[in-house]
Amino acid sequence: MSLIPDLFNKALSSFQSGQFDVATTEVIELLGLAPKNADVLHLAALNEKAKLNYKDSERYFRKSLRYSKNQPVVLSNLANLLKIMSKFAEADKLYLDAIVIQPSLREAWLNRGLLAKEMLDWKQAKICLLEALRLKPEPSVFALILQLYLDTNDLEALKRESSIFQKNYPNLVEGYVYQSRGLTKEGDAVAARIVLMEALSTVEQKQRIEYELGLYYYEFGKVTEAERYFSMALETAPHFIDAHRSLNELYFQTGDDRFLESYFDAEKKIPSSEILLHNLAAAQSSSGAIDDGIETLKNAISKFGDTAFLSHGLGALLVRKGELEQALPFFKRALEIDPKNLRFILDRVSLAIKMGDEDTCQGLIDRALAIQPHNQETWAYQGVIWRLQRDERYSWLYDYDVFLKSYDLPVPQGFDSISDFMQELNKYLQTLHVSTKQPLDQSVVDGTQTMGVLLDDPHPLVISFKSSLMQCVDQYLAALPKDSTHPFLCRVADSYAFSGSWSVRLKESGHHSNHVHPLGWLSCCSYISVADLSTSKDGWIKFGETSLKLGENEIVSKDIQPIIGKCVFFPSYFWHGTYPISSDQLRVTIPCDIDPVRYLKRV
Repeated sequence: MSLIPDLFNKALSSFQSGQFDVATTEVIELLGLAPKNADVLHLAALNEKAKLNYKDSERYFRKSLRYSKNQPVVLSNLANLLKIMSKFAEADKLYLDAIVIQPSLREAWLNRGLLAKEMLDWKQAKICLLEALRLKPEPSVFALILQLYLDTNDLEALKRESSIFQKNYPNLVEGYVYQSRGLTKEGDAVAARIVLMEALSTVEQKQRIEYELGLYYYEFGKVTEAERYFSMALETAPHFIDAHRSLNELYFQTGDDRFLESYFDAEKKIPSSEILLHNLAAAQSSSGAIDDGIETLKNAISKFGDTAFLSHGLGALLVRKGELEQALPFFKRALEIDPKNLRFILDRVSLAIKMGDEDTCQGLIDRALAIQPHNQETWAYQGVIWRLQRDERYSWLYDYDVFLKSYDLPVPQGFDSISDFMQELNKYLQTLHVSTKQPLDQSVVDGTQTMGVLLDDPHPLVISFKSSLMQCVDQYLAALPKDSTHPFLCRVADSYAFSGSWSVRLKESGHHSNHVHPLGWLSCCSYISVADLSTSKDGWIKFGETSLKLGENEIVSKDIQPIIGKCVFFPSYFWHGTYPISSDQLRVTIPCDIDPVRYLKRV
């Protein structure tokens, strides 16, 4: 009788140590002895989930529940799986079922709160996260609640609760950071700075407060002060990658000769690290110094071995140099080590398409969609593969007549025309474009981009613009057909919310390189100031042409002339870019991404 417990513990140990194939063999043996054992079936489900075999995992979860219905942990874990599979309504029901059986099951409350947060259902997220915190006070959950208050502009609650966080956890940074951000949103920038300055003498991770001060000053266009605090953060913690990135982004955009010096200074102060050299190579290549990046990665591999990230990084730079055959073994090595890394998978797909080997890509695409079903870059590559294979599903995915629409923005109250309004808005946007060069590793070429989330700006002109834009969003969504099997249409939900938003200003020869928005759903570009582009296609937005440089296999399916006061909507997986402009008049736009809002069942 002790055979099954012994085998179960052995299989559990294999699973917990990441030996999933070994665990599979052991679980199969167990199921031969005890095919209706709910615990064994639960372990089988968890193991298949770890292997990304979601259909098999779901089948084992449901079998476990068939033989023992009242298992709150199994219900909650099945809900976690269904959430990954984008079966949100069923996941929500199962979380609630688990909570009914065991109201004290903190994990179910927490994960339902995270589901609600992902669905942008802030009310349910708040209810569930507060209950999870009550059941087990934990600073990480408390910090999630502070972020929720910030995201929902509940600034009074944020002020109150961040003070409680500081009292309970005086050495942790989150209470001070969120309180400062809330005060900044409230318009009290002085008080926001004071909170951070006082925290410097209190917190354990001083570098994170110094970094936050750098971000604070950068947001207000005070580059000198921002540079000082980013540098201070790196003096405190030379390995602080976020500070390296922000400091060198600042240096690059302002044309400062100290660009990349922080990485070399860090190498003198601390033992060289893989992540430091990987990020140095990324910054080098993003600034155009691809050969320097390759040399950095080769040196890193000689020190640390052909790790997954170093192999992938070197392969990616070789691709940029056009050395596709040389890149292939590095991508293969990265995926051997880390087969679930979405970036590795998508770059391997991209390389296969460039090498004319798209027929082998579908298995990788399927794996990528299992990991992140709504990643827009994955769907963009799926579309390329279908187009090259002349698969009729390409027209279903890229139905330009249905999904690509432009609208005239309504004239805001108090203005005689949309051109009058855009002139005033453009003047304000000029004050936000504080850099002199394009950001690193973005689609902008020969232009500048604002920082932060533009549509959160409380300026009256931005509020009026957002109101006009929302009327156009409403029209666009109302006209969409229904199709629960379509990766864009299936996400139409109860409402929507703006996620990323920014302004781009292109100068002569400026353009956007072809790209997609990987984490979006619906994207939009609004035209604030443009020259008359009716006599040529300079500065027009184009759709369909990829970033893969496929030669005769590239195609521009549609292009649209920018006109002041117009906005253009399209799914975020649509390949898009612009033709370079030849005029010396600046081309000013406000692009944004829009996410669906899905309300969960009320509790």
